Amino acid sequence: MKAFNTLILLFCFIAVPVNAQQTTYYTNVSSKQIKTLQVKVAGEMFSNPCIVLNGDDRIEINFDALNEGGVRYAYSLIHCNADWTKSILSPIEYMNGFQGMTIDDFANSMGTTVQYTNYRLLIPNEDVQPKVSGNYAMTVYKEDNPGEIVFTACFSLVEPMVGLSASVSGNTDIDTNQSHQQVSFTINNKNFPIPYPQTDLKLWVYQDNRRDNAVTGLQPMSILENQITYANNRNLIFEAGNEYRRMEFLSNKYNGMHIESISFHNPYYNVELMTDYKRNSESYQYDQDQDGRFFIRCSNCNDPDTEADYYIVHFTQACDLLPNGNLYLNGELYNNVLDEKSKMSYNPETNCYEKAVLLKQGSYNYQYLFVPNGQTAGETGPVEGNFYQTENEYTIYVYYKPMGARYDRLIGFTSVKNAMQIFN
Repeated sequence: MKAFNTLILLFCFIAVPVNAQQTTYYTNVSSKQIKTLQVKVAGEMFSNPCIVLNGDDRIEINFDALNEGGVRYAYSLIHCNADWTKSILSPIEYMNGFQGMTIDDFANSMGTTVQYTNYRLLIPNEDVQPKVSGNYAMTVYKEDNPGEIVFTACFSLVEPMVGLSASVSGNTDIDTNQSHQQVSFTINNKNFPIPYPQTDLKLWVYQDNRRDNAVTGLQPMSILENQITYANNRNLIFEAGNEYRRMEFLSNKYNGMHIESISFHNPYYNVELMTDYKRNSESYQYDQDQDGRFFIRCSNCNDPDTEADYYIVHFTQACDLLPNGNLYLNGELYNNVLDEKSKMSYNPETNCYEKAVLLKQGSYNYQYLFVPNGQTAGETGPVEGNFYQTENEYTIYVYYKPMGARYDRLIGFTSVKNAMQIFN
């Protein structure tokens, strides 16, 4: 019966209609039962979800399900184009193994007020091994209901055929050491000839792993025999933003970083954060953040995956109502997705934007992004401000698809932070 179900799933992936291929995949949670989704390199505290094809590293997908007892979850792997739409490859072309395998590494929470089951999956594993480089989206669903996706986890596999050298500068083509940062980079392809980089390469540049303001469609400034340079490109200018705000709650016995109070209102502990205020008119202040990431941990516990508790965390941003748009709570706590789940609500009685979020104990980065009506990219300026000194992380993906090729190979990948002087 399991083999029959697997064949049905394979058929569904091969026979998917053309218009469905235009779906853009994000790391995103679609079920209220799924919490604390993490997609990272196994064994690393903070990392971008990208590993070398056929290398020693593995991608770890870690998440909680708010139900007691082990519900069986299964997963399928989708190969994607550079823009995270489904590629034309069939599963047999991009992976060894079968779709619909179950996630068998799970454990129930222990000693927590909120009962949950923690799940962990490593890719590649004995059942599934990707065969080609590029972007991958893993869809997860209950084993008995494959038609209802509970979350999607995105990651990439690179075959490092080219080298990358990159830099970030506050001296941009539109201002000098003010509110923007400009990225420049060079592809070193000495051992990998690229005759037509203008058409065969697809470049994607991300700031702090955000999709909303990612840059693509770049053309080289210069093409030499072994170097392709992308510099002085106005498309590579980003709002500089500000350092992420930080908060931490590890115990119900004391207030952590940026915590006003902790109280218990059956059945949840509630964490009141200190009120946040606009920072766009202040001077820049350095803070050692983690570029929007979070890290699960708790006091006096051996295994945070199963011993960390869930608290309702109350965010408050004090400011007048921002016209012609919405304010969002942003960071990996929402997988950097700006949607209804991450949108703040305005309370005219308190003159504040407010949001209550069920979060697992740990250390979190977050920021407030304003999205004007009719747009999809978030702006840091209205609340956080823009300062050229901000230490952002920029990630560059280089895809290669010459004429006749059937998929976007990921041949280069690197991350760079600005190295500007941050102290006077």
